[in-house]
Amino acid sequence: MSLLSLPDQILTQVTLNLELKDLLALGDSHTRLRDLVYKTPEIWTSDLLFPAADGRITDKFIRGIVPRITRHYGILSLKMIHLPLTWTGYFMIFDQFAHSVKHIHIDTSLGNLRQLVHHLGVFAGNLEMLQRSNKIPITFRQYSFDHEEYANDLAKSHYLGQSTLHNLINQFPHMKLDDPPFERLQVFNVDIKEEQGRQEQQHLLNQLESLTCFLSGRTMRDVPPIHSPVPTNQVLNNNDNNKRQREGEEEEQYLNSSNKYMRHEVSLRTQQQQQQPSYYPYHHHHHYQEQRPDHSEQEPQPQQQRQHHRHHQITKPYSTTNYV
Repeated sequence: MSLLSLPDQILTQVTLNLELKDLLALGDSHTRLRDLVYKTPEIWTSDLLFPAADGRITDKFIRGIVPRITRHYGILSLKMIHLPLTWTGYFMIFDQFAHSVKHIHIDTSLGNLRQLVHHLGVFAGNLEMLQRSNKIPITFRQYSFDHEEYANDLAKSHYLGQSTLHNLINQFPHMKLDDPPFERLQVFNVDIKEEQGRQEQQHLLNQLESLTCFLSGRTMRDVPPIHSPVPTNQVLNNNDNNKRQREGEEEEQYLNSSNKYMRHEVSLRTQQQQQQPSYYPYHHHHHYQEQRPDHSEQEPQPQQQRQHHRHHQITKPYSTTNYV
């Protein structure tokens, strides 16, 4: 019996047992299988993307594979652990999955984080300029191809009334983006390999927090307003964007079936810091109790055996729970 003689339902079940490299090889073997692989939402889950420490997942790989994947709401988390990606690769991944992702975890170098924060700042500045002009916003993909042009446009605007890009990034938490690319983002975890440059690391993480707040369409109302020549009339607008008012049927379907499609599971870190949950008046009225792991039976880890990289967690102030 030929593989092509099987119906699509059975072929889909077969693909659920494949790892990423085998799945891509299957898609390259025949036109029908290629359409099945890239256009079937059930195949693409958070646990399939992306295998940790896989040296084949480069920027070139992302540009060639990720845009083929069908867009759906099954990708709730992205883990990019020890991958040879630059800011361009991250942007291409964001372009495809930003609309559905809730949790992002990146393990990268200080240099990569520096580039990522810079380009997210220029990207966010262009979104704000286009919104003020009532124009269609750009995508992560568009920016990655013409980033120099967008950087020049932002500079010509004098960084929207600010003296530097750094000052502009500090203003983003007090601005409101009507059509945010990260519709559902709640947590952005960052692991930095280097121990040196801790002051710069903290500076970059603070900027990243401001950017993720803006790019997810929220404002940091708990922070006192900062005097700025930038008009911020939209800051006090608490109306939920119509784009967020979606039915949760697709999300619930994938959450209920997540155990069925588990493939790769990566431990985020060896130790976790416990934080108190934060609640804000404009979030849901349901209070969620945070589940913390029981470490009572674990032996203490010697100091010299601990990993030599720092873990940072950016949890936006509108989250119902500070995930740890």
